[in-house]
Amino acid sequence: MTKIVIAEFMDEAAVDDLRRDFDVVYDANLVDEPARLALELSDATALIVRNRTRVNATLLDAAPNLKAIGRLGVGLDNIDLD
Repeated sequence: MTKIVIAEFMDEAAVDDLRRDFDVVYDANLVDEPARLALELSDATALIVRNRTRVNATLLDAAPNLKAIGRLGVGLDNIDLD
């Protein structure tokens, strides 16, 4: 099953909707635990963040199967697009 990691706060009803179709790891504190976040991403297909998670080359290297990054909010300043 496709694994989605949610690293920051997200509405519980929205998380529950995702859980119907996906394997979801949701912990609003993952943003503060970079080693654990990297571990969870090792087999994840998607990552959902808000504005605090720094999606940089180091984090992306830990996520070889990542196909999508979702950003709740406006802007991409916390996501390394290169």
